[in-house]
Amino acid sequence: MIPVWFWRERVWFAFLTNGILRYVVTLHFTWLVNSAAHYWGNRPYNRFMNARENKHVAFWALGEGFHNYHHTFPYDYSTSEYGWKLNISTMFIDFMAMLGQAYDMKTVSAE
Repeated sequence: MIPVWFWRERVWFAFLTNGILRYVVTLHFTWLVNSAAHYWGNRPYNRFMNARENKHVAFWALGEGFHNYHHTFPYDYSTSEYGWKLNISTMFIDFMAMLGQAYDMKTVSAE
């Protein structure tokens, strides 16, 4: 209702653009990230999996491009071995752990 009240938009137009269109675009970008991370890149951890490492996807999707690592070690909360490098999601989880909102975070050993 904010576009209707503040910008004098029609209710139907506001519903379509701010509700339906935004939801559809968000779903498509989510699926694009997953598809790109399974199609382009290298497979350094497990070459038999279709998931790949893609630094471009990791940059644009805030750390979600390290799919080969994520599928090889699904229990690692960071989804990559690089820590905060190209991984804003890990930074957020670490911040939440500092506040006490996340705990018992599992990682992969260095070996």
